[in-house]
Amino acid sequence: MLFSLIFFIVAGPICILLHEIGHGLGVISTSKSNVHIYLGMKDERNKENFRLGRLHFHIQWGFMGFAHWEEGLDRRQSAMALAGGPVMSLLVALLLGVLSLLISQSEVRQFVGWTATLSFIQFILTMTPLTYPRWTGGYSGFPSDGLQLIRIAKEFKKAS
Repeated sequence: MLFSLIFFIVAGPICILLHEIGHGLGVISTSKSNVHIYLGMKDERNKENFRLGRLHFHIQWGFMGFAHWEEGLDRRQSAMALAGGPVMSLLVALLLGVLSLLISQSEVRQFVGWTATLSFIQFILTMTPLTYPRWTGGYSGFPSDGLQLIRIAKEFKKAS
């Protein structure tokens, strides 16, 4: 029970933060924009804690995250930014999945394996094209990364 609670409190926010960093890397690799990475609510109370280059981190321990970029991106840049989060979640899941096979201590192996599973679930949920329902709290009404990517793909198709 205690193990599950620690897992939920530690691994959840870390997976969310890594997902948002993935979005940020998608932005800074294709544009000159600064990116604000939020863990917790994206509001005036969540002040910038530190920055790494053009990535500005606003960290309040929580179970939601956002990436906000400062300048408008074209369709290609937007697609890279949107795909960056799910790609990061998938990479984390794969890396931790392999790592869990190499760890001999059972509690650590279990924690790493569960975190890999959580990150893979995050990949699936964010790539599923949907508008988040009301019960998702701060995400309510927002389109998922997958839905936004489909919309961009349709714009590309219309333009060509």
